[in-house]
Amino acid sequence: MANHTQDNLSELKLRPPLKTRIKKQKYLLLMLLPGLVYYAIFKYIPLLGLGLSFTDYGFRAKISFVGLDNFRRLLSSSIFWNAFKNTMIISLANIVFYFPAPIIVALLVNELKSTKAKRLIQFLIYIPYFFSWVVVGSIFVNLLSPSSGLINNIITKFGGKPVYFMASAHHFRSILVSSYIWRQMGYGAVIYIAALTTIPPELYEAATIDGAGHWGKLLYVTLPSIRTTIVTMLLLNLSHVLMIFEQVLVMYNAAVYDVADVLQTYVFREGLLAGDIGYSIAVGMFTSLISLVLVMSTNKASSKFLDEPIL
Repeated sequence: MANHTQDNLSELKLRPPLKTRIKKQKYLLLMLLPGLVYYAIFKYIPLLGLGLSFTDYGFRAKISFVGLDNFRRLLSSSIFWNAFKNTMIISLANIVFYFPAPIIVALLVNELKSTKAKRLIQFLIYIPYFFSWVVVGSIFVNLLSPSSGLINNIITKFGGKPVYFMASAHHFRSILVSSYIWRQMGYGAVIYIAALTTIPPELYEAATIDGAGHWGKLLYVTLPSIRTTIVTMLLLNLSHVLMIFEQVLVMYNAAVYDVADVLQTYVFREGLLAGDIGYSIAVGMFTSLISLVLVMSTNKASSKFLDEPIL
């Protein structure tokens, strides 16, 4: 015990002063500064306004305290619960269908022997991530246009009738999920490809000696080696699972409100368009609490089944 304490004291003595460390890493800290400013302005400072959820702010010049009335109102609102249901359905579909996609793509790219082919495919699948949702929405609207869209042209050539995909309650959620996968898949795949490069070749050599085939190496070497990355990515996806906004806002219309209206678009309409700021903040708080529960549950499951918490 005494030796351990002495080692700690020696380490503290050898560590340079804080001022020296800051000066030595000043360029790294400067690179970090824009991110810190962004989070301070758009993530932390707005938390000061959470108290407005207990007021009628937005309707009157003089703000009055209304207690839990805004929360009672949202819990009794059929529009809110419909938005909540749509958010959960779309988010769950995004996770179920999107989450394995970049893993599969990364594994396939990793099998390529040509370095040039790997770089080309990574470049091609990563490009859509740089498109804003406005651009992505325009691409899908043009592709699915009933008069000039590529998809409907193919349908009519085979004798079918044009389908109004963007105004169809039956098809719209599938369009949202498909566009989400197309835009986000490259970003996730690049992260998994980077994780695959860290796997020691010796593990594959040992697996070959033990008689493991291609699938055996995948199941017992590759996937276990990147499981921490997989769980981390799942946690990141769950952290904003209820925050779908821009994608839906630029793609939905009145014909598909019943199946496309989500919590964030509901907040947008109630807060910025209708002016009921206090109520919209209450809905936002409820959404954040549900997201927190999902993240903490995933972290607890990771601790239990993988013996390594992410947070």
